[in-house]
Amino acid sequence: MKKNKKWMLLLVFVMITSILAGCGGAEETVEEPAPANGAEEPAEIEGAAAEEDVSIDIIVGFGAGGSNDVAARYMAEALREYGIYADVINMAGGMGSEAAYYVANQPVDSNVFFWSQAMTLIFEPAIGDRGYTIEDFDAVGMLASPTFSIGSRSGAPWETWEELIEYIQENPGEVTLGGQGEGSMMHYYAVNMLPQDELDYTYIAFEGGADVSLNLTGGHVDVGHLSLAAARPLHEEGDLTVLVNTQILVDRDPLMPEIPNITEVSSASAEPHSISLFAPRGTDPELVARISAAMEKAAENETLQENFMNSGLIAHYLNAQDTMNFYMQIHEEVVPDFQAWHETID
Repeated sequence: MKKNKKWMLLLVFVMITSILAGCGGAEETVEEPAPANGAEEPAEIEGAAAEEDVSIDIIVGFGAGGSNDVAARYMAEALREYGIYADVINMAGGMGSEAAYYVANQPVDSNVFFWSQAMTLIFEPAIGDRGYTIEDFDAVGMLASPTFSIGSRSGAPWETWEELIEYIQENPGEVTLGGQGEGSMMHYYAVNMLPQDELDYTYIAFEGGADVSLNLTGGHVDVGHLSLAAARPLHEEGDLTVLVNTQILVDRDPLMPEIPNITEVSSASAEPHSISLFAPRGTDPELVARISAAMEKAAENETLQENFMNSGLIAHYLNAQDTMNFYMQIHEEVVPDFQAWHETID
């Protein structure tokens, strides 16, 4: 019986070899086991994406462990399925501007890419010469969007956004709001949600989200602007109350679907924290198209979607052109007001 089985396997091998030879060396289509990352079957990408494996560097302008870094690493893991092997490199400094400057000045054949968002590519150059602008980059595609939120300290005399507004109006000068970065994009959007020309409260700038969380849960500030991923466990433990999310892509974040979006309760704008992959301007269009196609497939990967959601990220793909349109719309519609506002706090 074992001998017959060996002959059967040999016959199958000969048949497959003959078929491939008759097709002039066409790519083998024998079904392989499902990949470890959770996809049901190996993905197929036509054209340039069917080429040999390629190695790239993805530069993240922030330290390890943050939403930018985590999203890049989950994406890199998913891209391996499509023959794209990415090395994620952290290059923190200047709200991501040091990394942006580095990538913008790389040769177009360097296979170096930049994982970034509007704060670094749009808002930082708008307030000073950073040695680059978004025009120095070609968009590859959007894939991730972290959700931010406004939360209040435990025991605050309000439970909803509307009650917070009413309390500030009735108690001028009493409320403190903790946010990230004096004069930053996040500062701008926080006071856009709580306009200081209408509401009398104090804004306190902290270095990062961890400081906001500590001061909010410690009762040192009344309201805080922080990521939903950081706020959710504290909300569940009763250490703070999430009032609104500020996600630009969806109204309700699946991480906390019961929490309203800021656009549902006010006329304020949502925050464009969406993260995208960029290449130095002039990078090979075929390589850009290949990576973008792989990102589109990765966005459909259930494991990546789950990993993103658990990290407070929305998996959302936009192609290269739509990605650039997204950023340029922010540049045209928001930056002039941001620059005017920034002059008032200098």
